Amino acid sequence: MSTEKKIPFSIKKLFWDIEKDDLDIVLHKKNIIERIINYGILADWQWLSSTYSKEEIRWVLDPENKLNRTNIRPSALHLASILFR
Repeated sequence: MSTEKKIPFSIKKLFWDIEKDDLDIVLHKKNIIERIINYGILADWQWLSSTYSKEEIRWVLDPENKLNRTNIRPSALHLASILFR
């Protein structure tokens, strides 16, 4: 994963509740993955899979990970679990 990678505007729009210029793809990885899975469009999902490894995405999706409580909608979680096996 490149820390130099820019977050596209379509993804920044998903963060209506924070200062978008403060988003960092490393520091805010979990939140970015959650938002894209919950509210992103296909292009956002493509950016997600080109930015983060499947292992990083699966770590966020893993319900067994007690340290990792997610806010992903069940239907979105099901789809993401299939796509990021």
